[in-house]
Amino acid sequence: MSAPWLSILGIGEDGVEGLSPAAATLLASASAVFGGQRHLALAAPLLRGSAHPWPSPMLDGLPDLLARRGEPTAVLASGDPFCFGIGATLARHLAPEEFLCLPAPSAFALACARLGWASQDCATLSFCGRPLEPLLPLLQPGARILALSADAGTPAAVAALLTGQGFGPTRMHLLEALGGPRARHRATTAAEFDLTPDPLNLLALEVIPGPGARIIPLAPGLPEHFFEQDGQITKREVRAVTLAALAPRQGELLWDIGTGSGSVAIEWMLRHPANRAIGLEPRPDRAARAARNALALGVPGLRVVQAAAPAGLSGLPTPDAVFLGGGAAGEGVLEAAWAALRPGGRLVANAVTLETEAALTAAHAAWGGTLTRLGVERLDRVGGFHGYRPAMTVTQYAVEKPRAGSWVTLSPRRRGPGEATPPLATAGLGLRPSASTAAIVALVRHAESLAGLRVGRLAAPAFRRNLPALPEAALALGVELVFLDHDALLAVQDRCPTRSEAALRATGIASVAEGCALAMGGALVLPRIVEGGVACAISTETIE
Repeated sequence: MSAPWLSILGIGEDGVEGLSPAAATLLASASAVFGGQRHLALAAPLLRGSAHPWPSPMLDGLPDLLARRGEPTAVLASGDPFCFGIGATLARHLAPEEFLCLPAPSAFALACARLGWASQDCATLSFCGRPLEPLLPLLQPGARILALSADAGTPAAVAALLTGQGFGPTRMHLLEALGGPRARHRATTAAEFDLTPDPLNLLALEVIPGPGARIIPLAPGLPEHFFEQDGQITKREVRAVTLAALAPRQGELLWDIGTGSGSVAIEWMLRHPANRAIGLEPRPDRAARAARNALALGVPGLRVVQAAAPAGLSGLPTPDAVFLGGGAAGEGVLEAAWAALRPGGRLVANAVTLETEAALTAAHAAWGGTLTRLGVERLDRVGGFHGYRPAMTVTQYAVEKPRAGSWVTLSPRRRGPGEATPPLATAGLGLRPSASTAAIVALVRHAESLAGLRVGRLAAPAFRRNLPALPEAALALGVELVFLDHDALLAVQDRCPTRSEAALRATGIASVAEGCALAMGGALVLPRIVEGGVACAISTETIE
């Protein structure tokens, strides 16, 4: 294995004096050194190669850096390059064996050492190129927070935000130019902040709420008054149950279809900082309101799409979970959401009308899952007395999309009495050993569009059983995978409308894709189509 060509070196405000001997040697031996102007100035005594200040935006300088692959090159970064630094950006463009990182103490480590705080007890975030609002969910009584400032104006903006949210008594430590000769530590409260900071600063907060402070609870089911809304909101008790059914996990993406005030999407994102959500809302006033709520509750990353389902779902990234708070009875909405959901993902839909409840009952019959009725009664005045006033009963449907290996009908058409069960579609596959998962999935989707059917299973020849792309494609499509032996394929060759001499010479079967489709029973509705080393044919059978 060759030695790494790129050295990612952390440097502090003490300059080259703080570098380890190894880091100093790598810096001095680099033919080119990339970094910010401040970093290059700190490293100047050891620079032997050419200096390359990062342009603005910094990413525009990456092609020049990567063009030096194989030459001894160094990148300078503040403290620990992999702590809110350039390290992760570079690692996305490099193999691990291409670089060596030698970090210096991070600003957070220096702050904890100065204040005597345990780093594992502190929340950390950066305001460099980022909004301030993600601070809001972290404002819990007694919490300690370390935050990198973007510039000299950040501390005053944070103080104003804290004061406006009722956290004026919060203790603010202003730590400037840590690790160098200009290092300074000053402290005040958010309400009394009146300092002129150095541009290179870090904030350490000891959170103290004042009377009436807006503390965002850690449990799901925020009170309705936390949201700006026009009544189009999932009530807190039902919302808590809904979040439990959606079962958010770290880093997952939610589609909130008919987001209204955005309450479910916002609470999904509050469960973990890495969680993402897309809210679909056709009304412009509600879409704008959902975006404002997201900002006010500390999740400015909520993506609000002003569109209606199902058309507005096209082109969105694949969701890990889908919530339908309204509109589930719309033509094709449930079906489109289910088709888009990844295998193993969760779909939850709430209904208060008979029409939507009927749609959820049909989905339950086709896809399984659970149906639950939720009733909430709240105390209210009844003349001069008090009584419990019931809200509209909510029917909740929850289901997990099966993974590959278990069959499921993918599109529950709503049928009237006496109508036949829709046909099951099988995609028969013939493929070269080099066929990719993406090619299989793309061709099956194309075949579905040509046939006007949704595939419920894949059928492939047993001699391709060891091809990893097949189970991966079945998993991506959320369908069953069946393998067919040589005799089963031979038995239906006389019914196959097309032949491939190349396939006959290679496998002994003249029509593999059509044979796989027909061997599962039923009629061929789409003869084989071929693309990217994959052949696909579709057959159907009807279950009474």
